[in-house]
Amino acid sequence: MEKHSMDRRFFMASAFASSAVPQAFAGSDITRAFFAPHEGARHARTWMCWPSTEEIYESSLAYFEDVQETLGRLARAIAEHEPVTMLADRSLHPLARRLCGPKVELMDVATDDMWSRDSGPVFVQNARGEKAVVDFNFNGWGNKQQHDQDSNVAQAIAQRLAIKTIKSGVVGEGGGLEYDGDGTLILTESCWVNDNRNPGMSRDEIERELKKLLGVEVVIWLPGVRGRDITDGHIDGSLRIVRPGLLMMSRYPGDNTSIWAQARAEAKSVLHASRDAHGRSFEIVEIDSATAPRSDDPELFTSYANYYVGNGAVFTPAFGDNAADRAAQETLAQLYPDRRIVSLNVDRIYESGGGIHCVTQQEPV
Repeated sequence: MEKHSMDRRFFMASAFASSAVPQAFAGSDITRAFFAPHEGARHARTWMCWPSTEEIYESSLAYFEDVQETLGRLARAIAEHEPVTMLADRSLHPLARRLCGPKVELMDVATDDMWSRDSGPVFVQNARGEKAVVDFNFNGWGNKQQHDQDSNVAQAIAQRLAIKTIKSGVVGEGGGLEYDGDGTLILTESCWVNDNRNPGMSRDEIERELKKLLGVEVVIWLPGVRGRDITDGHIDGSLRIVRPGLLMMSRYPGDNTSIWAQARAEAKSVLHASRDAHGRSFEIVEIDSATAPRSDDPELFTSYANYYVGNGAVFTPAFGDNAADRAAQETLAQLYPDRRIVSLNVDRIYESGGGIHCVTQQEPV
């Protein structure tokens, strides 16, 4: 994601197969019948993970508690629009219940941290309406953070739902994937073609596997930025697919020389020269990031791109930069005219290097 410091998650722009699934299922032709629906398709629920490890947050206990309160408040807001299930060790359920409210379902699964977009599965479905999950073998963004519990999240969700697990032949995270549900995938080389996840694998090999797993026909590779943050350049903080052919891109006003600005210019150049799976060119709508936020944390991630599209609502941050917040809300309202724009003070999540999209994972109807 486009961020101007070495934070825990962003720059600009384990293998757990269900024992109930035949061995031939993984990597076989049956996976081609499945595809990943666009985030804007109707959800059955949102899956979230409870931040459970104080040591990950290099600050005070009070700050860690603020992170938990912020995530609980976000879960409550989403639960007003669709079912929400929060994974947390049973010992933490009283706290999670108090902070998340009565509408959020709690599931007894131990977690390390809150980034369910990455530790959780990517849901796929087929023409018969059957659902499955793709387990991308979460390894803590290349073994940069403890993940003993989080590496089990995808399989735990599949077992709870009693649906198939498709074992990925590559390692990666949901935050590194933007797909339109209509045959097109956008991602960064810096994240996927990286020896900390996929040692010795070429871009072509990774692309073939992702096409098979996600049911896409066209993969658009953006260069990204390698080694400057924990994710090596997740796509979902800088660019989002609003619908096929229409993209939202984050912009930092006045930044023309940083490595993030260079990556962004390279990404735009690639996108302008690309076509999606149906031959469409891309329209790009830009939203300026906040420049005068209320938080003075140097790690604050101020892009509005990391929003979450829920049932009837779009959940977006409000940074306290009145002009930027208002402009982002107005633009998102134009991009998603059929949804309510819900703006929230979730600074503690964005100070931790991620955003609303990073702590949510949709399950399609």
